[in-house]
Amino acid sequence: MAADGDDVGRKIEFFVVTNQMEMLSEFFCNFQSAMFWLSEKLEDEFDAKIIFNGGDNLLADLKIDGKQIEELENLRVEFSRRSKATLSFGVGINPRQAYFALKLAKASGKDRIEIFQECING
Repeated sequence: MAADGDDVGRKIEFFVVTNQMEMLSEFFCNFQSAMFWLSEKLEDEFDAKIIFNGGDNLLADLKIDGKQIEELENLRVEFSRRSKATLSFGVGINPRQAYFALKLAKASGKDRIEIFQECING
């Protein structure tokens, strides 16, 4: 599973160019705290192995089924509440598939979970 913050760089740039350092610090602290919370939840509730968690990106190895997608969706919503930012998720059986699913989530409007599916006949 791959996760990536939505428009986090733009938010940071906005705070910098408008010289709102307190807002930048608050946003960054909340976001990093939420990313740490998410990695702990994935480890505890999904028995995930976190491959990396840095900046606004997270890559984890975990087994996930249909019911767990709903649980992952609940984590995504709670993450947004904690961080005041959104995340997109891509789910696949390997990092490559998860990354492609993440790209589809981003291209489909962000703030969502996409599951990798092979394209057949185009």
